[in-house]
Amino acid sequence: MRIRALITCVLTAAACDGGSGKPDTPDAPTVDAYESDCGKPGDLGNELGIGQFCASIGECSTTVSAPLCSSLGDRNTHFCTKTCQSTGPTTQCGTGAECTCNANNQCGCTPSVCLTGP
Repeated sequence: MRIRALITCVLTAAACDGGSGKPDTPDAPTVDAYESDCGKPGDLGNELGIGQFCASIGECSTTVSAPLCSSLGDRNTHFCTKTCQSTGPTTQCGTGAECTCNANNQCGCTPSVCLTGP
């Protein structure tokens, strides 16, 4: 699942391939050409900033407590996020967001709309 790969990449701050099997290249999409599985220009995020649109980590510096841009781990997602605890309170990610974890229990806040099927 892409979200689990995203969480692993964001939490380890490693360059990831977004599940394509190919290494990331510096020729990421331009500002006008976002391919995004989650996060679109204009998304405002919740009261913590989770879900606010971002193209790079620097764009999350204005959020209340979501300093990471998901594109760090998966260039096909563009939302501000933060780490969370699987055993933490359900409110730790704010309104409309959930703490999702990978198999290694590395967890990050993800907008709920990103977790629902089409």
